[in-house]
Amino acid sequence: MRDVGHEVELTPERYREALARDDVWLGMPESRRPEYVKLAFAYFMAEVDRTERLEVLPQVPETLAELKRRGYATAVITSRPGDPRVLIEKLAMVGLAAHLDQVITQPKGAMRELLDKTATLKLSAGRAGIHPRACAYVGDEPRDIMAAMQAGFGAAIAVATGAASYGYLSNHPQFKAHHVMRSMGELVGLLDQLKAEGVR
Repeated sequence: MRDVGHEVELTPERYREALARDDVWLGMPESRRPEYVKLAFAYFMAEVDRTERLEVLPQVPETLAELKRRGYATAVITSRPGDPRVLIEKLAMVGLAAHLDQVITQPKGAMRELLDKTATLKLSAGRAGIHPRACAYVGDEPRDIMAAMQAGFGAAIAVATGAASYGYLSNHPQFKAHHVMRSMGELVGLLDQLKAEGVR
């Protein structure tokens, strides 16, 4: 932020306050946002390239394995830019790639998709040959719920494993998830519940 002339110090408290307001710009003035996005994108790409291993959240491997055992089509749709093969290699290193049918990243020049995954959610459903209403998307922030709703997915599910809290995801004023989970270990049971209720 300093590199584009915005001298306000970003403390953990200010960051959390910005998240609570859904302020993805973290107080950046509108006139400086294009330059800020380019710089943030460059830092993001450097971090993606530097990272050797992914952090695997609790119960994710078991949940993905069970979904595949039950015949669900699975995908990772991420804001990470670049070649999906790089991410697939990293997913393979932590034992997750075998449980995934699709891994979709964003094109390197796609700034808009860093904030809105709607198009890639639709792409994923199309590649799987499944109507969006028969799809569920799990994400850990309100923009994931926004994208699932805009893509016409049958279930927009939030999981409180990221920066956004369970309460925040449950009570979001604009993008309220159909269901909110505390961990990925709840997903299989939730999908069973949705099927029992006639939601496909």
